[in-house]
This record gives sequence, structure tokens and C-alpha cells, in this order.
Amino acid sequence: MNKSTLSPIIKICGLTSLEQALSCVELGADWLGLNCWNGSSRYITTEKAMEIVAGLPESVTTVGVFVNESTDSLDSIMRETGMDLAQLHGDETPESCKKITVPWYKAFRVSPDFQPQRIQDYGCTFLLDAYSKTHYGGSGQQIDWELASTVSGMGKLILAGGLAPENVAEAVNKVRPWGVDVCSGVESEPGIKDLLKVKEFINNIRNAEGS
Repeated sequence: MNKSTLSPIIKICGLTSLEQALSCVELGADWLGLNCWNGSSRYITTEKAMEIVAGLPESVTTVGVFVNESTDSLDSIMRETGMDLAQLHGDETPESCKKITVPWYKAFRVSPDFQPQRIQDYGCTFLLDAYSKTHYGGSGQQIDWELASTVSGMGKLILAGGLAPENVAEAVNKVRPWGVDVCSGVESEPGIKDLLKVKEFINNIRNAEGS
């Protein structure tokens, strides 16, 4: 999972079918996100996640997205499905995260009162997403790139929040993230990826200055 910050890892999130997951891998995605929170329009069952993971090549990293899941339930779902990483996208505390027995990283929704120093309480890999009162991610709202760039040196920053084919190259050049995460920016509808947009998104990153 080590990669130069000049060529960020690419995570396509909110996959709902094996066919689309495989297509994203073929187009160059490094990580695939599967939403395990039943409050999401991109939610898939444990059985569906297991089916998708089982059909993917070992070279791709699979990420289970959770929101305020109990530790026991999260660990159970991760082990049952065989996903590689858990993304904690809710209001999880450092204390609760330390009880998790599978690899994980924390996602932060950057609200106006966001305190960057909180990042250090959760480990070296972290995701920054736009804040929304109604969404735990996938809202399509753009994050403050200037703020993101100021914390990119605090660890392995995965940049999310309003990324799309049209702006991702600029975002990569400004923020220099370790990874980028896109969901709604490459969709035709929630959970259904527009593969032409996925291809354009990935190509624009690879062609970005310095990549």
C-alpha cells in the first residue's frame, strides 16, 4: 500500500456490484470502498460485500465503510467478508477505535469548527471529507483544499469531498494527498458508477503535473 505522494492511491467508493468493481480495477483503481452502513443509499449487505470481495484480484485493497458501528459488529463483518481495511466515517472516539482488532483508519468531516490536531489521536492514515448535516460522506460537497494542504504532512492523507474528473488534477496538485477518494463524482446515480467518468477521473490523476 506504499505509494508516492506524487502518484496517489485511487479509491473508488460506494460500489454495489462485482461487475462494476471489476471494471474499476481494470481502469486502474487501487482501492474499492463498500458501504456497510445501512443508512446509506449505497449500502450493501454483508453477503453482497463477501461476493464482491471474493471475485476481485488480490492486488486490489477493499475498504469497508462504517458509521458508528459497534466494535464487535465491525470486527465480525470485516472478518466474514475478507475486506482489508475499515474506514470509520462516523463519530468514533479514539478510545473506541483502539478496541478494533482489524486494520482501520479514521475519516474526518471537515466542519467550520474542525480541529486538525484531533487527527493525531487516531493514527497516521486519515481521510478528510466535506461536512454535511445530512450526510456521512457521499454528499458531493467540496472540501477546503487550502485547509487540507495544511494537514497533508500529518500522515497519509486521503482526500475526499466533491472530487470529480473536472477538478481532481487541480486538487492533487494543490493538496499533494497520499490518496484520493471519489464516490458521487463518478456516478450516474447513487451506487451506480459511470465508467466513462471513472476512466476520466483516473486518467486525469495520472496525467496531473508531477504524477
